[in-house]
Amino acid sequence: MRLLIGAREYGAGLSATNYISAKRLIREHPVSILQIMQPLPSRESLVGFLSWCNGRHCLPLRVVLNQVSSADRRLAMQYLISRGYRTPDRVTFLKV
Repeated sequence: MRLLIGAREYGAGLSATNYISAKRLIREHPVSILQIMQPLPSRESLVGFLSWCNGRHCLPLRVVLNQVSSADRRLAMQYLISRGYRTPDRVTFLKV
C-alpha cells in the first residue's frame, strides 16, 4: 500500500500530513511505497523519520521524494544510498 506524507490529501491509499502521524500509519499497515510531498512542519525531520522506519524494519523498498526541500533531499539521498537504495533521477529510490 502507498503511504503519502503531504500537507494535502492526494487520494493515496494512506495519507498523513506529517511524520508523526505517518509513524502511526506505518505501525498499523504494511506499506510498499513511501511518497513524500511537502509535509507539514513538525519536530521530526525527513532523515529522522527514515531512520525510525529503518530501525523498525518497515522502510519500504520504494521511496519517492516529491516536492521536498533541496537540503532535505540531499540528506535523505545520502541516507538511502548508504542503506542500499539506488536512484536514477534523485526522486525515486529503489532498494536493490
